[in-house]
Amino acid sequence: DSAVKKKKKINVNLGRALKTLVHVHGIQMILSGTYNADPHPGNVLLLPDGRLGLLDYGMVGKLSPKDRETVAQTIVALSDNDKAATAKLYRENGYKATSQNGKDDVDDAVLHRFASFHFDKIDLSPLTLDNGEKMDIMDVFRSNREKAVPTWVEEGRRLGGLLVGVSAQAARPISLAKEWRPIAKQALRKKE
Repeated sequence: DSAVKKKKKINVNLGRALKTLVHVHGIQMILSGTYNADPHPGNVLLLPDGRLGLLDYGMVGKLSPKDRETVAQTIVALSDNDKAATAKLYRENGYKATSQNGKDDVDDAVLHRFASFHFDKIDLSPLTLDNGEKMDIMDVFRSNREKAVPTWVEEGRRLGGLLVGVSAQAARPISLAKEWRPIAKQALRKKE
C-alpha cells in the first residue's frame, strides 16, 4: 500500500558511537574544562547517519586549569598502571582517606584502586597491597574510608562512572584511562 511508508534500515556502529561519546567527553573535561556532566543514555541520540546527538546540557561541569592538569596526570598514571604516581597525585591534590586504624596511611595500591574506580574501570578483583598481602575488594572498601574528596575527583568519578556504565550496559566495556590517555597527553604537552 502506498500509504504505508517503508522504514529505512539504519545501520549504526554502536562501538564507534560509544568511542565517540567517550572521546568527546574526554576532550570537554580535560582540554576545555567545561563538559556535559550527565551523559546517560537518555541524553544521547544516535542519528540515522551514525553521528551522535548530545542532548540536555542542563548539568554542566567546570574544572579549573589546575584540576584539568591533575585529571590528565591521573589518567596517564592509571593507564601506565603506576600505583605510586597515582597515589601521590591523589594525596597531593586534596584526596584523603583513612585506613581502619583511623590513620592516613592508606596503601598506594588502595588509592590506585580507588582512582581506578573513579577514572578508569570497575575492578572487583582481589587487591595486592604494597606489602604483598592480598585483600578481597569488599574488605578494602570496609577497611578504608574517604575523608576528603576534592572537586576534580567528585566530578571526574561522576562523569567517568556514567561513561563506563553506559559502555558496560552496551556490552562494550572500556578502560576510560586508556581511551582518554591521548587527550591527557595532549593536555600535558600544551602545559609544557
